[in-house]
Amino acid sequence: MFTLVFLIATDLTILFNIPVLRQVLAFLLLTFVPGALILFILKLNKLGLLEKIVLSVGLSVAFLILFGLALNTLLLAIGYTKPLSTASLLISFSIATIVLAVAAYIRNKEITFSPSNLKLTTREKALLILPSLLPLLSIAGMRIMNLSDNNILLMFLLFVIPAFVIFISFCHSKVPQRLYPSLIFLISISLLLMLSLRSNHIIGSDIHEAFYSFQATLDNLHWSMTAPTLTNAILSVSLLPSIYHTFLNISQEYLYKVLYSLLFSISPLVVYIIAKKYIGNFYAFMASFFFMSQTRFFWASCGPATTTATFFFALAIMVLFYDGMNMFAKKLLFIIFATSCLLSHYGTSYIFFFLLIITWIGMKIIPRILPSERKVATSSKNPVKGGAPSNSSLRGAILRSDTNANKTSQSATFNIPQSRLTGSITINIVALFFVLLFFWYSQITVAPFNIGVDLIYNTFTNLNQLFLLEAKGGTISAALGEDIYMIPQRIRVVVSWLTIAFIAIGVLSTMARYKRMIAVPGSRHIKPNFLYSKFDMEYFVLSLACSIILVSTIALPYVSVAYSMERVYFQTLAVLSPFFVVSGIVIAKWLRARAHWIILVVLIPLFMCTTGTMYQLFNASASMALNSAGREYETMYVHDAESYAAKWLKEYADERATIYTAYGLGQRMLISQGKIPRSQARGSFITRYQEEKTIAGYIYLRYTDIKVYEVVAEYPDIFVGKNKIYTAGGSEIYR
Repeated sequence: MFTLVFLIATDLTILFNIPVLRQVLAFLLLTFVPGALILFILKLNKLGLLEKIVLSVGLSVAFLILFGLALNTLLLAIGYTKPLSTASLLISFSIATIVLAVAAYIRNKEITFSPSNLKLTTREKALLILPSLLPLLSIAGMRIMNLSDNNILLMFLLFVIPAFVIFISFCHSKVPQRLYPSLIFLISISLLLMLSLRSNHIIGSDIHEAFYSFQATLDNLHWSMTAPTLTNAILSVSLLPSIYHTFLNISQEYLYKVLYSLLFSISPLVVYIIAKKYIGNFYAFMASFFFMSQTRFFWASCGPATTTATFFFALAIMVLFYDGMNMFAKKLLFIIFATSCLLSHYGTSYIFFFLLIITWIGMKIIPRILPSERKVATSSKNPVKGGAPSNSSLRGAILRSDTNANKTSQSATFNIPQSRLTGSITINIVALFFVLLFFWYSQITVAPFNIGVDLIYNTFTNLNQLFLLEAKGGTISAALGEDIYMIPQRIRVVVSWLTIAFIAIGVLSTMARYKRMIAVPGSRHIKPNFLYSKFDMEYFVLSLACSIILVSTIALPYVSVAYSMERVYFQTLAVLSPFFVVSGIVIAKWLRARAHWIILVVLIPLFMCTTGTMYQLFNASASMALNSAGREYETMYVHDAESYAAKWLKEYADERATIYTAYGLGQRMLISQGKIPRSQARGSFITRYQEEKTIAGYIYLRYTDIKVYEVVAEYPDIFVGKNKIYTAGGSEIYR
């Protein structure tokens, strides 16, 4: 009844287009309701509140993509050309929601909710006061920055966040564990909204072509592969936002800027759920903050495809190692999230596939080569009444063994659940993922498969350049200190290598102490070394697979050129983040110091470097979020005048004439802001002039081309005989 009432209320606000209420109710309906109903259908109502929220969001977004694709394909097949129209989506989604609600009621009538679980104590309310203000500081600070170039409120925010993390670290024994998810989410959404609210237009590089695909899908009111391009093959940037726009009816650019930030703000909570199983709540909070301190996280709104795919990848890993659900639900949810990842971004999916196959092979080899002891954990000498214990009983035994460790020198043995020894990644899962990947990329969308084949071919044919730095990507060169002059840049290089070293130490120390830290057959010492629970064997093998992929990305030629190492690194951190914390604990034991001190020494400078705060302290204009100057701002920022000029070209320019740009992202801005196809919007007129000594067509100049680079004065010969036919606020057009 609640679902039905909520659905009717939302539909009415859409039909009568009631401002604000339509946007709020429609967003909640799309983002939470389908996933929550699916959880009840699977009888997973015994999950914790945090797990329910995270899985509800993930399943809802996955449902929108899969249901939207099915509806789009079915209606096009019967001759209806507008499956994404308001009427079509409203009717079909309402029917689907009612069907899910009925199925949930039939399958699970024990749905209960107790508001008393949400009551906060005085201490909890006090601890939440400051974090609750962080999103407001982010929104207000960026508003002031956009209007007056004053970053003082943003700087205050970026100092308050690490200060609060330090405070929590030193007082973690007094912080209620159930507050950590709220703290993580508030920090997450505050950081993500910063860059997404910069400028009135979308910001980034690949996002411009993705936005063009979204506009084409919305204009046609259906998704199709009429042109075999990469962005058309990515449903997360075309079909998904089209569905949200039909329901919410807000500015296309603001939807694109804010939607992915709101969805991806859940991802640190996924990392927290994964990590807390092994390292406990406080250290899981630290691992989650480490995940949020990455450059790719801060720029998440600028890469919607990889953002969405990484979110699904993390969810797939989470359900695989979560103990609170049966094996059928685990595998079903894993397949749903893996398929959604595949439909969201090709590069992330390829890495996902290689991780699966390496992990499956590793699980066949590693447990057999580890030295084993005959006194295994499943020994009949230590029977447990009722069979293998649940995860909660296992943790209880671990905590009891921790307490008794100082009283006795004898090592305790205990039964380890068989699922923690054998694993869930089977050859059937790997084969299914490969079939789906091959079918979608090779037979349906084509372009991503061709790129994958080219990447493998170029990597092997360029193996002779294995030790040539020029064959690596720009990220590798920067990581090695190439062209680094400023002090904050040097600090960032050092801190970045320290984080990698920490992860490596965490993985290697876990391997070295595998008897105490990994649930393997033959492990006598059930008492984990400073862990809340031993790492699952499969999880550790997956972490080794992530390490292999990272090393391969750095070592192999061409790979880091074709696909950024930062993307690979950030994706694997969904698995490797706990090992950063494990390393801090190990080093602290060596130095006889407190673990959170060691972790914070690396974590806080990392956060300050990636957010641009460190550069501001040295008076360097690096971060576009904090400055209206510098390379990021000059290349990425879209001025209103540039958007107006691109739209003017779309309306008045000869469609048969070529449009040239100067530097940077001018071509992509024409594509996104003016809806001008790539076949008409070309690259640099400077290169063209050097080759042919003439420019026939239009020349589109951005604000930066005129005010910073002064290209008209720099290349006067090119503009001889050209007429300025448009000018407004710094953007000009010549013909």
